[in-house]
Amino acid sequence: MNLASILSTVVLASSVSVSSAPMERQLLAMTPTDFAQRFNTVAQDTGSGLALPSFKVKPGWHRAAPSSGVSVLVRASRSGYAIDEVVVVCREVERCFLTICTAALAIDDSVNPLLLQRFIVARIATELGEVGLVMSGLAYIVVTPKADDYVAVVIRPYLPQERGASPSQARREPQHGPLTPIVLHTAAQKS
Repeated sequence: MNLASILSTVVLASSVSVSSAPMERQLLAMTPTDFAQRFNTVAQDTGSGLALPSFKVKPGWHRAAPSSGVSVLVRASRSGYAIDEVVVVCREVERCFLTICTAALAIDDSVNPLLLQRFIVARIATELGEVGLVMSGLAYIVVTPKADDYVAVVIRPYLPQERGASPSQARREPQHGPLTPIVLHTAAQKS
């Protein structure tokens, strides 16, 4: 499968609407350059040996391969000064979880990497069905095409309709069926 096919599948997955009501799209408040720097800092702190090049502050997709068989894609906003989403595409198992967790920690240093790994493994094994994980205001969506040889994890902001409301059922494009978010409530969110 070529990169264009993977990107089209990931773009379809990233079009997942995590709220049933229309709302303004939220962005990650960092530039692609900031993300790459944070990714490299996390990688250095953990001793993973992963690294991303310095992405430019410009709109559109940025792509790098921090290890063999693993790609990190960053979609910048129209201005280039914020990020719509980050996608990690794994064609090989080696360093896949390490790259996903490094990307997640680069976006949110309070993420629980162990919980994220367990969710991804359960989702790949289809123990959870069509669900996404919501943790610290971010949605983690696992894309596992049945006929393809890759797994992708999409990380993007999540906003429920109202702060106190329970998350509504998420929807993808009609041909893909519903995607239900699993929300992790932290102690700070409960108070």
